[in-house]
Amino acid sequence: MDGFDTATQIFNRYPELKVVVLSMLSHEKYVQRMMELGASGYILKNAGKDELHCALQLIAHGCRYISPEVTLELLRKIKQLPIELPSSNGNEEEHRELSKRELEVLSLIGEGFTNAEIADKLFTSKRTVETHRQNLLDKTKARNTAALIKYALQRGLIS
Repeated sequence: MDGFDTATQIFNRYPELKVVVLSMLSHEKYVQRMMELGASGYILKNAGKDELHCALQLIAHGCRYISPEVTLELLRKIKQLPIELPSSNGNEEEHRELSKRELEVLSLIGEGFTNAEIADKLFTSKRTVETHRQNLLDKTKARNTAALIKYALQRGLIS
């Protein structure tokens, strides 16, 4: 039985269970299908222990997680498509709820840095970065990192 069949059976038997897929396959079709089936996360097998720990923490708190490598590849494809930007009146009132530090973290997430790398760059703890990341997800109502980056790109918060 393949991973899709296994996931389907797990979700049918245990609908409340949070399932995290650990795979070497990063193609968007695999990721999309697993997420559509109900997976809470999709992590590549080359992920380090810090990423795995962070992902599991986020998932345990109700978020969904996709490995940054997969997210960045999806964003590269999205970036090639024309994006409709919401009309803006030229000020940043819409984004005032994001702190300066959250915007710094958001920018570094957009560059593909891990939480540990961001913590090193900002001279703070990894746990603080995880908190900023979660606050960004909450404030933007993004479901995962890909949605957060899309939100930021559409609003010109990152380029």
